[in-house]
Amino acid sequence: MAESSIAPPVRVGVLARRLVRGLTERTRRELAQAGFGDLRPMHQVVFALLRGGGRRITDMAADARVTKQAVTLMVDHLEGGGYVARAPDPDDKRAKLVVLTARGRAAAAASEAIVEAIDRGFAEHLGAARLDELKATLRELVGSLERAPSPVPGASEGTG
Repeated sequence: MAESSIAPPVRVGVLARRLVRGLTERTRRELAQAGFGDLRPMHQVVFALLRGGGRRITDMAADARVTKQAVTLMVDHLEGGGYVARAPDPDDKRAKLVVLTARGRAAAAASEAIVEAIDRGFAEHLGAARLDELKATLRELVGSLERAPSPVPGASEGTG
């Protein structure tokens, strides 16, 4: 019997993971070339959360929808690399604010430039209209997942 030449359908989750993996690797490589080899793309979350100034870890965690422990680990790593510092909160002497250092501001700017260059490359490849359509579709899919009911007990979770 001859093999079928029809490829199985590719799931959205598989494509999304491949896209994220590619973006992660490119961002990591370009950050290293810019002199920030100890940074990972996940650190962009902290830089984005600090864009408006110093913040408490608890507020950062709530805005990022992650645990306080996850943010603390990222902040500890960034503090060790000289990207952020902890400073007294002027509104509550018991609390600390996480603030960007000069190195952190430089890394955040480099990271933002890399992400913008990637988006420009996507726009050149797809065209602005198709890229806007893709972004709208992805926002819609993300929203549908956020509104979806809990998975059925016993259903396979790793098929994405």
